[in-house]
Amino acid sequence: MKLRIRQAIYIVLAVAAFALLIFVVTNSQSPESLMNPPEAAGDYKNIQSVIEKSIGAGIILKAPNEGDYTTSITFLDLNKDNENDALAFYRIKNDDTSSIYMSVLLKNDSKWKPSEPIKGKGNDVLEFAYGDLNYDAVPEIVVGWNMFDSKDNNTLCVYSVKDSSQQTQVKECDSKIYTKMLVADVCAESRSEIMLIKNTYLDESAPATASVYEFVDNQLKVIDTCQLQSAVSEYKQFQMQSVENTNVFFLDGVVDTQNMITEIVYWNAQKKALENPVYEKDATQIVTYREATVPATDINDDDLLEIPFQSEESEAGFAHTTIWKQFGFEKFEDIARGICTDELIFRFPEKWENRVAVAQKGKVWSFYDAEAEEKEKLFDLVITDISDWQSVSSKYEKVKIYYGTVYGVSFSDSDSAYMLSKDEIGKSIINIH
Repeated sequence: MKLRIRQAIYIVLAVAAFALLIFVVTNSQSPESLMNPPEAAGDYKNIQSVIEKSIGAGIILKAPNEGDYTTSITFLDLNKDNENDALAFYRIKNDDTSSIYMSVLLKNDSKWKPSEPIKGKGNDVLEFAYGDLNYDAVPEIVVGWNMFDSKDNNTLCVYSVKDSSQQTQVKECDSKIYTKMLVADVCAESRSEIMLIKNTYLDESAPATASVYEFVDNQLKVIDTCQLQSAVSEYKQFQMQSVENTNVFFLDGVVDTQNMITEIVYWNAQKKALENPVYEKDATQIVTYREATVPATDINDDDLLEIPFQSEESEAGFAHTTIWKQFGFEKFEDIARGICTDELIFRFPEKWENRVAVAQKGKVWSFYDAEAEEKEKLFDLVITDISDWQSVSSKYEKVKIYYGTVYGVSFSDSDSAYMLSKDEIGKSIINIH
């Protein structure tokens, strides 16, 4: 009897699910409509409607792929009236799918005044930034257009915005080919400049460079350039932080497929020159080289970047440790030690310094008291996908879950002074996504 009741329930649920599927399909205009992003809400929806009315066509909003501004519509004051205007990126429905557009909308008396659509210099928008480049207190718009997922040859365009009685006017002022960019006060002159990185990995005749540009008479003019390591195949991260009141740029690049270096670029105010203190012209390997694609990161929550430096190899069978260092104009300062690989970033507690050894076998990392005879094991740490956790859960206690990765620990019976608790192990695992 119970079996028949369960069967009846299953039949009712199946019929309901099928009916819901029919309702969705029959109430959709087309299969493509199921793939469209949801409509924008509030001001976003108003802006979308204004653009569509002005161009006489429907649009699909498109967000930049990277950078600090990764929404399809960004609000900012573009005409010094203390009211937020808007910048939108989009594709036009039923148009050539390789085309990408930008519209600027100034807000006057609660009404949006759109510009003509500006067609991008590529098939996608890579990034967007803005800043006052010419001392007029009005920000210029800086857009990086991407062409078919090119990693190195993006097109940067600088646009100025003018409010006219008829329509918002947007003028393309200048453009450059680049790989990575940041808009910042590079030269400490209370205005924004543009730092451009140009990779030349596929062109052995030309060096990779970092250049700082100022914006004068609607043109980008280079102030100075310094060389970078040409062995970098791809730049993963471009960050800036203030060091002793100087904006310093940290550039993480991949070399030899699975390894990384960090280059450091800053403006030397005394020499009035751009410098890269870790660059050596004929060096086969710079000091920040490590066997992992882990970028500079804040390892100790002090709001400053630390660079992972690879230490010398440990004895056979054991992993080398990493020393995280902070950049200073006089020297690098040691901050922390630990393990730094693409699989595991583990910061050692202070009491472990030069007293604990680590070995890896597959997905298991074993930690040993190096001062004990024959190296006494402290614990094993397993790293596995969440889908595989069940197969090892009988041997390990779950310590941490991060973006689908599970960390589990199995403790030994050691009473070593260097043993850690499960909570301490979890805090020592550093997450970089």
